[in-house]
Amino acid sequence: MPDTYISLFREHQETIIRRWIDEVYRERRTELPETLSFGQLVDHYPEMLDELARLLDERASRSEIIETARRRREHAHVRFQRGVLIDEVARELMLFRRTINDFLWREGLSAALGDLRELRDALQRADQFVDEMITQAVVVYAASWRPPVETRTSVWPPPRRRKTDFPESDA
Repeated sequence: MPDTYISLFREHQETIIRRWIDEVYRERRTELPETLSFGQLVDHYPEMLDELARLLDERASRSEIIETARRRREHAHVRFQRGVLIDEVARELMLFRRTINDFLWREGLSAALGDLRELRDALQRADQFVDEMITQAVVVYAASWRPPVETRTSVWPPPRRRKTDFPESDA
């Protein structure tokens, strides 16, 4: 089934992004539309859709999904630099998941050639991808807020020390 999801996602990319954007603008728990311009809001999503479609076509393993999400970490970096709060990034990605799941339920059965198990696997991979994107956002925000800590340097091998704290004998 090579390039089945890639062609499906590319064919419907504008529709998917438009539906996701409608969800973002309806969501009252975020200020994404006020914080980011439309272009900034949708900037990373065509590439994310391409990556997700590739993962679905290749029937990617969990480790491949994790590595792909790690490479897409720039999404969270850009959001952080533009002042978006972490809960808003998580909500944005949850809305993306909902949009992708709805799309796959509507259009994915044809890509899976009517095989419900294949559709289920595609939905699970899509969920794993979004989960890993949320994880990467948490990592980026946590690393960005962590205060700089001076660390000790280590010397290897450590110097030999004499043991001086022998237990007292009961003799």
